Amino acid sequence: MSLFVKICGLCSESDVRAVAGLGPDAMGFVFWPGSKRAVVPADVAAWTRDLPPGILKVGVFVDASPEELEQTVREAGLDVVQLHFFQCLEKARENFPMIGKKIQNFSKHWKVVYLDQSEPGTEETAFVDAFLVDHYSAVSPGGTGQVADWAAARDFVRRCAKPVVLAGGLTPDNVAEAIRAVRPWGVDVSSGVELSPGRKDLKKVERFIKICRENA
Repeated sequence: MSLFVKICGLCSESDVRAVAGLGPDAMGFVFWPGSKRAVVPADVAAWTRDLPPGILKVGVFVDASPEELEQTVREAGLDVVQLHFFQCLEKARENFPMIGKKIQNFSKHWKVVYLDQSEPGTEETAFVDAFLVDHYSAVSPGGTGQVADWAAARDFVRRCAKPVVLAGGLTPDNVAEAIRAVRPWGVDVSSGVELSPGRKDLKKVERFIKICRENA
């Protein structure tokens, strides 16, 4: 079994090119203005123009409208949208089927699940290609470095019919243990391989990917 590896929070052309050379399955770009790692679509389109075949471009969005999603997907050339609903989880659950139907026309999409807040319902499951499990923080929807509940994540993996990506506080030092504990379809790292917010430590990225491949 192969393990899907996503390196998230890329903020510069130099990091994009260097990380691409290390062989991840996907790169993540944050389009939420409230993030220290926020980027704009035109930059992402330019940075990723010559990516090696097979590396997916994932856009990370928070409380975004279908119109914003579609415009950014087209401008940045994204393959996948990763949806965080941060302001009101109950409202997000009500609106997700409508959003999911619209997104299906132009992109694959993942929905972020905070297992300590709420679990996805049947309608949500119908409109996603994968779920991403993260640690919930009232401060920021991702990239906090706080570790997710691995036991709860493992239970979710067992029950979920869709692929599950594990995020939340992963680092080169704990990812092997996390893979063994949760058995996810994929893993996602951002702050765990950084020198500072948005600036990747390429040695950590290389080590993280190597450990993931060895423990798949």
